Amino acid sequence: MQQTKILIIGGGIAGLSTAWHLAHDASDAEVVLVEREKHLASHSSALNAAILRTLGPDPLATEIALRSARFLRSPPAGFSDVPLVDCRGLILAAGDDLADSLSDCVKHLGGDAKVETLSRTGLRALVPAFQSDVAAAYRFAEEGQIDIAALAAGYARGARRGGVTLRRSCRVEALLREGGRVAGARLVGGEEIRAQITVLAAGGWAGELGRGVGSRIALRPTRRHLMVTAPERAIDRRWPVLWKLGEQQFYCRPESGGMLLCACDVSDVEPEHCTPVAEVKEVIALKTAHHLPALAEAGVAHFWCGTRTFTPDGRFDIGPDPDLAGLFWVAGLGGAGMACAAEVGRIASRLLLGTGVSRELAASLAPGRPEGARVAKW
Repeated sequence: MQQTKILIIGGGIAGLSTAWHLAHDASDAEVVLVEREKHLASHSSALNAAILRTLGPDPLATEIALRSARFLRSPPAGFSDVPLVDCRGLILAAGDDLADSLSDCVKHLGGDAKVETLSRTGLRALVPAFQSDVAAAYRFAEEGQIDIAALAAGYARGARRGGVTLRRSCRVEALLREGGRVAGARLVGGEEIRAQITVLAAGGWAGELGRGVGSRIALRPTRRHLMVTAPERAIDRRWPVLWKLGEQQFYCRPESGGMLLCACDVSDVEPEHCTPVAEVKEVIALKTAHHLPALAEAGVAHFWCGTRTFTPDGRFDIGPDPDLAGLFWVAGLGGAGMACAAEVGRIASRLLLGTGVSRELAASLAPGRPEGARVAKW
């Protein structure tokens, strides 16, 4: 039996960021992180499109993403030997259905984001293959593609140097409950890790583990597919990321000589059985023909899916369980984990240590918060 002050379940980007911040915020923090797989950050963290996009319809999520982006563009000395972001630029475009909403959100951005309005001509000059009509488009010059491997490695290396124990191939069978308190976890094979605080940062598996000890926190794991075309000479690897919002939502970016494509599909899934659905290839093909007609006949090089886990209202769950002492959630990042993890980990660390988080912020992210208006989604 192992004992620690803080046990983090999940070695994806949320768990790693939380561990890294704990190691840097408290010199005496005893932290153990367990990851079910042989490699860290191998599920949702490795299977997403790695896009740095900060703007969304929720002002709080946008602020979290902007703060994270500062970290990604200027990480601490020694964090990574390579840049964490390829600032090739990100274009957000919308049709008539969302043009006003997108424009209003851009107007309320602070001076931290470098954004410019694009005409249709300007948009097509940057991505000539894009032929869909839009009513509004904006280019975010300092956003683009995140180096997932470098970011995960930086967090893991820094956490280890700060004294965090990282254990891989450690699958949690169940949380340990003693009365109204969670006291750690039992691994497959019977080993127990006892902890004063157990942090659920297990992505799509977090909800199931919480339910196993009677937590009422609800999470919704969903599946989304991605596809990369075969290499095409017409594709310029320096094209920016392009995200068409609203009706016919779709995003794309250059990848390995081809184009990474996503039809923004959403379907419920059990994380244990998240496998690709072949029929979605046709959905991607139809949207590609609509938005990028020149690539409609491109071959398929890779096709896969990953999980995106949501809370009922669409906002992150970061904080203690409302009913079970000793249980803490860092969950429901809803596909924004890569872009927001740096600030999510900082918030989680400060809440765990009881330092420097406003009551308003804590209440806005508190698991089990009162149901209000759902956060709008683009």
